[in-house]
Amino acid sequence: MQRLPARRVTRWAYLAVIIASATAASRAQEQTPAPTPDADVKFEVTSVKKSAPTPNLQGIRFGLQPSGRFAIPGMPVNALITMAYGIQRFQLIGGPGWINTDRFDINAIEEDLPIPATVLGTPTRMQLLMQSLLKERFALVMHKETRELPVSYLVVAREDRRLGERLRPSTVDCQALFAERAKAARGGAPPAPPTPLKPGEIPPCGAVGGFGRIAAGSMQMSNFASMLGSMLGRPIYDRTNLTGNFEILLEYTPDQMPQLPPGATLPPGLTLPSPDGPSLATALQEQLGLKLDNTRGPVDVFVVDSVEQPSPD
Repeated sequence: MQRLPARRVTRWAYLAVIIASATAASRAQEQTPAPTPDADVKFEVTSVKKSAPTPNLQGIRFGLQPSGRFAIPGMPVNALITMAYGIQRFQLIGGPGWINTDRFDINAIEEDLPIPATVLGTPTRMQLLMQSLLKERFALVMHKETRELPVSYLVVAREDRRLGERLRPSTVDCQALFAERAKAARGGAPPAPPTPLKPGEIPPCGAVGGFGRIAAGSMQMSNFASMLGSMLGRPIYDRTNLTGNFEILLEYTPDQMPQLPPGATLPPGLTLPSPDGPSLATALQEQLGLKLDNTRGPVDVFVVDSVEQPSPD
């Protein structure tokens, strides 16, 4: 039975995760340098400061704001790298310990940043900007290589291919929803504050992970497999042959119940999972009608050659 380690549950407890596209399938390659950011693609103004050591599980929210402001609060460098290069955490190898523990507040301005169009396998302008930031402020140098690692395949569990009650086709047009929000942002309208999800509620687009819970709306199976892979720390590839977008609600109990740091509080509406609930593997099969087949295979990884603490602003 698959159980989710407590250390990964803690990370998912305070990250609101929006999955834009699935990670491309790994394949054997000759060792090649990691992509080099375009020297002309960089933020106009950037501030990088170490975060205050205050325990907080109220949620990390980041992204482009009106007037070209881009804010990332309390983010470790390993998370910045995975965001910038569109990779999973398990694909990042090496580096000093502080890239996993030290957190930084980043504020940047890029006045001419357009609303990015996501093309699978092609970095967005935002990712190129973040790559340049990592290179300039953290002196990051990496290379890419292929290693033999554990991998899994997400498949339909039943021979009759009947799905679980918590896996349903979605009818939400996310492109139209995003276009409406982008139009409002260009008109100078302030972004609406995020509304906490109610128990059992699913976001219309994207996904949110919490303590023993994943709620996803209008998500392709390849993206859901990628999300599970990030949680379990290994590549998971979609082999369900399910097409279209789906609403997903998965609730399970981790192998080890997470412990809150002293002084930390949970966001409104978020509770600890029941210690008597199903494991992740059981919940996948009973609630969604899916399962994981485990094996080994070649995986592309990024190896950190060198990285430095950021220079003072």
